[in-house]
Order: sequence, then structure tokens, then C-alpha cells
Amino acid sequence: HRLMTTACAALAALTLAAAPALAQDAAKNNAASVLTRGDVESIVRDFINENPKLILSSVEAYQQKTMMEEQTAAVKINKDRLYRNERSPFIGNEKGDVTVVEFFDYNCGYCKKVLPELQALVKEDPNVKIVFKDLPILGPSSELAAKWALAAHRQSKYFDFHTRVMAHQGQLNADVLTKIAAEIGMNVDKAREEAESTDVLMTLEQNRTLASQLNINGTPAFVLGEEIVPGALPVNEMKVKIQQVRAQNAAAKDAEKKQ
Repeated sequence: HRLMTTACAALAALTLAAAPALAQDAAKNNAASVLTRGDVESIVRDFINENPKLILSSVEAYQQKTMMEEQTAAVKINKDRLYRNERSPFIGNEKGDVTVVEFFDYNCGYCKKVLPELQALVKEDPNVKIVFKDLPILGPSSELAAKWALAAHRQSKYFDFHTRVMAHQGQLNADVLTKIAAEIGMNVDKAREEAESTDVLMTLEQNRTLASQLNINGTPAFVLGEEIVPGALPVNEMKVKIQQVRAQNAAAKDAEKKQ
């Protein structure tokens, strides 16, 4: 239903834009006549039949524009939950001037690949903060790993646990997670209990709800400023976007001062 509505809206916009020119061409061919509604409909129908690729590209462009507008609005509404949630695990500068939020899954190969780049980024740029949002979407082992990671966060061991799990080759299960927890000095019995706590389960549900509201349905996905970037964003592109966010923030502050 939504796709049909989008297509109709894009088609209507294209038709309105094209109809005057088409009608003008028709009028030139028969200057003495007055175009009826049926004439215009026939002209537009012929135009659509003769230009299917143009119609399709118009619909796709309209869909993309609409999705970006909806995502930007959703980010604005959820800014506090994204950027100012004090309970979210992070690396980098807690008071950094730019925050990058990553939604990830422990079984996501691209998430594993991008982690070293994120670590290098916070070392290179001391004013960046990277927030991690556990979004287990790739099966029960992802869910289990996310629970244990949040339990590690309660013992101030999140990133140690996070990097070990991301580096693990092979299937994740309770034995693997227990071993990693023990190796980094966690209280394993307490972690096992906290992994099933109401607090941890609530955090994961909040992450899922937030991802849904932002129309994020895959990992990794990054949020910077008011932009959502799906997929493994190359670090050089991320640096460019970080500078863009800084410029936008500076412009917003200047505008406030002038008011």
C-alpha cells in the first residue's frame, strides 16, 4: 500500500510537470482546437508508455527523498536516546563534539571488519565519541552475545568483552562467552545472572524499538548528526561526515548567537 501511494505521488508530480509542455506541443499541432481533459489524459498516457524508465527513476528518486526526510525527522525526535543516553557503552571522548552511533550484531562480518577502524578513529580524533547499540538480528547466538556484553558493561568491562567477541572466529555460544568473560576478569556467575536481568532485556528491547523508528533493519548502521548511514562506512568517508557535522554544529551556534 505504501509503495503504491509513493508511486502515485511521484507519478502525479511528474505528470503535472510534464503535462503543460505536452499540451503545448499538442496545441502547436492543432492551434485552432482546445484541448479537452481526454486529450490531456491521452497525451500523458502516451508519454508514460513511451518513457517507462523516466517514470521508474522518478518513483525511485521520490522514494529515496521521502525515506531520507522520514529518517532525518526520526533522528531529531530520538536525539536524546541516540546521543545522550548515559547508560550506552562507548569509546572515545565522553564529552566529544561529535558522536557516532553504531548499531551492530556480534555475528555481522562487516561489523567485525569496521571495529579496528573505529578504534583508530578515536585515537586519531580526540573529540569523537563512538556509542555502541547492540542490535542482535542474526539469530539466538547474537542475542546471547549481546546479553553478555551488556552484563560486561555493568562490570565496566564492555569494550574488553566487545573486542574479544568481535575477534572470535567460529560459533558463539555460552561456553565461548563464559571463557571470554573469565579471561578479562569478569565475575562470571554475576554476569550470567545479569545477562538475563530485566535491565539488560529492557536495553535490548529499547535498541530494537529505536532501530525500528529509524528504519534501521541491518548492521552495521551508523548515525551521525541527523544522517543515517547503512552498511560498513569506510573510515575516510566517516571522517568527512564528522567534519560536516562539526560544520553544521558551528553554523547552528552562530545562528543562535545572532538571534
